[in-house]
Amino acid sequence: MPLNQEEEFQLQWINSHHMEDKDKEMQQQAEAAAVHPARSPRGRKMRRNPSAWELPVPEDEIDLHGMTSDEAAEAVERRIDDLMIAGLKILRVIHGGGNPSYGNVKRIIDRKVRSEWSNRIQLYKVEPDNAGSSIMILGKPRPAPTKAPRKPAKK
Repeated sequence: MPLNQEEEFQLQWINSHHMEDKDKEMQQQAEAAAVHPARSPRGRKMRRNPSAWELPVPEDEIDLHGMTSDEAAEAVERRIDDLMIAGLKILRVIHGGGNPSYGNVKRIIDRKVRSEWSNRIQLYKVEPDNAGSSIMILGKPRPAPTKAPRKPAKK
């Protein structure tokens, strides 16, 4: 079956332009990597990037926008009580970046977590992707590892 003029033009174009087989290149790179595996970094352990933190998916959230710092602390405390009664553990607190005219809600929540609520909160971290919210895991805090007492040196 003879080719029409458009099909001939397409065939000439295909023959005159080089095409790369990217699948074949990727396969060759994978084979080369298998022969010479990458070495792990030596020396000091690298610090993990905050975006690599593996924070759990929140089961509930509370938005504190528009509240004063006292109202926000009271609302979070009530929500913590409600979640503990309901048997839920993970709370997202949306506090915003911090507005000084409202008393900087984030600063107050951070302070309460370290002091008054320290016996009820296992973990409290700002989300790596969003500085305006934090993840709070409820429960008894893990005990700090105790160090064995040092033996006195023999004389």
